[in-house]
Amino acid sequence: MGQSFGASYKGKKSCNLSTIACTSFFPSKPLGAYGDGGAIFTSDDDLALKMRMLLNHGQNERYKHKYIGINGRLDAVQAAVLNVKLKHFDGEVALREEIGARYSHLLEDADVITPKIQEGNTSVYAQYSIRVKNREAMVAKLTAKEIPTAVHYPVPLHLQEAFAPLGYKVGDFPISELVATEIMSLPMSPYLTQEQQDFIADAIKGN
Repeated sequence: MGQSFGASYKGKKSCNLSTIACTSFFPSKPLGAYGDGGAIFTSDDDLALKMRMLLNHGQNERYKHKYIGINGRLDAVQAAVLNVKLKHFDGEVALREEIGARYSHLLEDADVITPKIQEGNTSVYAQYSIRVKNREAMVAKLTAKEIPTAVHYPVPLHLQEAFAPLGYKVGDFPISELVATEIMSLPMSPYLTQEQQDFIADAIKGN
């Protein structure tokens, strides 16, 4: 849930919708550290105790290993960075929501499909992604104006080599395949200015 940390669904926060949830603190995430890191969430005390052991070599006390675990502890530098950034996180989430909504308003009359947020939900806009019919041409047009873009998920899950044993083929999930050919992400940051957004929207619309 690294992309949705800070968002909500029917009044409940992301990472609080299931017995166990997790998030990434990769630097580009809405709440990012300066290196790799992440967190696991649970409201079950027994699970929390077991997870703490698994993340610390399976130890229930020093040099006594109850489980086969991993070294998955968050290092002190990343924790210190996150501790400071967490104090500003709610404000950044509000800015992300504002900027995402403004993007959608600016692109209402553009020949693109913008994100739709269902009633009762909020988004932190980890990315602001649009769909376009000729993605390569749009990327080239924006690149010519020095506007960075990204295509985060160009291959649907069912066509990944890791899932080849399941036997899925092109055509089995046509909507996923269509979206994978059209999706692209625009610059997104809680500190994106209105002037920058206007410039990006104008470039998309060909102005």
